[in-house]
Amino acid sequence: MRLCLLASGSSGNCAYLEAGGTRLLIDAGISLRQVRRRLEQIGVGAEMIAGLLISHEHSDHVGQASRVALHFDCPIYASERTAAEFRRRLSGWEKQERFRPGVQFAIGALQIEPFRVSHDACEPCGFLIQGPSEGTGRTVLVAIATDLGLVSPRLRRRLAPCEALIIEANHDVQMLLEGPYPQYLKQRIQSELGHLSNDSTGELIAGLAREGRLRQVLLAHLSQNNNRPEVALETVRRHLDGQGDCRLHLSYRDRPSELLVL
Repeated sequence: MRLCLLASGSSGNCAYLEAGGTRLLIDAGISLRQVRRRLEQIGVGAEMIAGLLISHEHSDHVGQASRVALHFDCPIYASERTAAEFRRRLSGWEKQERFRPGVQFAIGALQIEPFRVSHDACEPCGFLIQGPSEGTGRTVLVAIATDLGLVSPRLRRRLAPCEALIIEANHDVQMLLEGPYPQYLKQRIQSELGHLSNDSTGELIAGLAREGRLRQVLLAHLSQNNNRPEVALETVRRHLDGQGDCRLHLSYRDRPSELLVL
């Protein structure tokens, strides 16, 4: 399995996952040109994409879904409620498929289970994705959970079996409180329907690492104004405190992350 964040942040999000010959995109908040360019940068080129998964309807995740899906001639997979929210952005020529949160479905060699997350969208979802590993063929389970304001006990249980995780480390609390955002926006970000802080993400990762399964983590959706890469890394590392065998990686707005091979 190969996994990369082509872009991550409030200016646009798109992830790439490949396993067993099946290639997926998760969200399409950057231009088709940038999707193609960044795929080429990680050695994928313009190869066939089997599907485009949509986590929720905010424009930084779905703004370019129509162009991307039509170019790759791949279905857009979204929940019914989410699809209704961004239908006006589509041309009507796109292939569309629906999923239900909590109900597993297959795309090629991949088994996908959408799960609800806490965010201010109509039906925001993360994804558990299971597929064969690179080379050995053993089964690997990864999770993608960005844009969430709360880590519930149920979410922790869902993430516990994962070997790799894409999770947001959106903001440093002190930087947010002292920063230029208006008060209503600060409250929205800190709410249970907002975004995870570095400390909340660090606590989650440390707990998962203690259980011994988690090996790779991509920190996603870092705020441009209320965070810095080195601050996010240091905060999460402080919570880990050497627990488990977990490697941390950063994502970026303007270039692909490291390509993880599992």
